[in-house]
Amino acid sequence: MRILTLLTLFLALPVLAAETEQRRARIIDNDSGRIPSHTIVPLYPEKARRDRIEGEVQVCFDVDRKGHTRRVAVRRSTHRIFERVSIRAVKASTYRPLSDAKDLQSIKSCRTFVFSLQPVEKD
Repeated sequence: MRILTLLTLFLALPVLAAETEQRRARIIDNDSGRIPSHTIVPLYPEKARRDRIEGEVQVCFDVDRKGHTRRVAVRRSTHRIFERVSIRAVKASTYRPLSDAKDLQSIKSCRTFVFSLQPVEKD
């Protein structure tokens, strides 16, 4: 009986590892002309993963001359559970600074985070 229990546990380990694997959201950026220098991708919230919730959040923000994000706000969301991690990811992300020759002070940009339980296929 003990060997059967150990064998069952051994065979279940890959499934358990896959379930506890931390998933990240997929990012869709609009074409703002600014080049990201450091992009943070939010982790899938544990409660949402456990409850099998999927969704999207579009976060809009300004990028200042130095490349920092400002005035971060959710434009649309399919579920509130994803909003906080998405806002934190945008606030922690940075863009390449503008040179002094550029006239632009800041630019509006939006980023959509797609939270899906299906693994993302790599190109």
